[in-house]
Amino acid sequence: MWRTRCLVIAPVLAFVMTTLLLSCGGGTSTTAPVPTSTPITLVAVRICTQAPSTTASCAQATSFEVFLGTKGNQFFAQGQFSSNGVNSFQDISSSATWFVNNSLLTPSLATPGLAGGGFFDAGAVKGCTCLTAASGTVVSAPVLVGVGQSPSACTPCPPSP
Repeated sequence: MWRTRCLVIAPVLAFVMTTLLLSCGGGTSTTAPVPTSTPITLVAVRICTQAPSTTASCAQATSFEVFLGTKGNQFFAQGQFSSNGVNSFQDISSSATWFVNNSLLTPSLATPGLAGGGFFDAGAVKGCTCLTAASGTVVSAPVLVGVGQSPSACTPCPPSP
């Protein structure tokens, strides 16, 4: 009797185990491909004198004049990003690192609501300065700023590194 049961149970168990193993992930399987993303890379930073567009690059300012003692002179930094050959633009004024090569312009820290982000106060001394903006290792071209005088009377800024 035991032998008869084994002859019936063994094939049934083999069938059930094979079916369960294949349906539960046993045996061969294929994995779904993992989607990859194309990195978005900052390729340029520009300094603009007007609020930059998010659909087109702004014209990089080359020179600008501010009056002596003025507060809250605003400059904008626009980042140009590239992903898979497609360019996009963003106002990065508040996150950019701003550089001025002397103390003729200082960040607007004393003016409420204008701390950093491209706002600068002009001092009481006439002269020239160079302004750049950077994000990471990407640095804008310099803007020659005449403080209390025309930038045409200034020595040109050295190129950015």
